[in-house]
Amino acid sequence: MVDQEEVAELVKKKARRDVLATLKMVYPGSFSFRDLCLTLPNVEREYLKKDVSYLVDKKCVSWANERPAMDWDKREFKLTALGVETADRINKDPALEP
Repeated sequence: MVDQEEVAELVKKKARRDVLATLKMVYPGSFSFRDLCLTLPNVEREYLKKDVSYLVDKKCVSWANERPAMDWDKREFKLTALGVETADRINKDPALEP
């Protein structure tokens, strides 16, 4: 039987994979955070911020228009080469695998 923590972890990993898959659709272009929220309506906005920040820290995603203290709705992100390999599951990342 799966407990609540395991379910929460699986949901988090799925959201991260969904972010990568969405950005891969427009690769090498960029996608605004606002549009990402609209594309992934099942993911709460605050969790999506954490997931995108995590993927930026992991170098799978990068800012396309980075400016200090920019409003999240105006931020744009793009997939990096590592992000493409991770989205294609060439690179295995335990934080994204079910």
